[in-house]
Amino acid sequence: MGTEKSRQGAPDRVPRMSHSPETKKWRTDQLLSMAARVVERRKDQALAALGLTHAAVIALQGLAAGPLNQEQLARRIAVQSQSLGKVLARLEDADLVTRTRDQRDRRQFSVALTPSGRAALDTAHQIECNALPEDLEGWTTLQHDLARILTAFEVPGRF
Repeated sequence: MGTEKSRQGAPDRVPRMSHSPETKKWRTDQLLSMAARVVERRKDQALAALGLTHAAVIALQGLAAGPLNQEQLARRIAVQSQSLGKVLARLEDADLVTRTRDQRDRRQFSVALTPSGRAALDTAHQIECNALPEDLEGWTTLQHDLARILTAFEVPGRF
């Protein structure tokens, strides 16, 4: 389902979701995986105008409450530290984050949002919202169930 571009280059809101009889052929875990890929792809397409990816926005969001080292951030957003390093390097090159040597542990780097990073995160959140169906936030049962799934697989120290 396509979207029209708005004057600012971000896609307009996607229409409300509808049910498809095809979904009854899939297990819940398969639907969850497919839905996650579709959402991520849609967000990546919408965020391209900012030069960001969905993965980069998640990293920025993980830093919104304050600086963390790379391992702490990786745990918070549930990714591998090595994968995160590449994302952080691109964000640092774009002046959206800073990485400074931690004064308490010289082996670690503290990663923090820059003012530009905070502004990009705010803009990215609006773009991501507009890239998704308009009624998605009203699906409180789905939100509750997804939170239960994440809790079931929770990694210690993530939140």
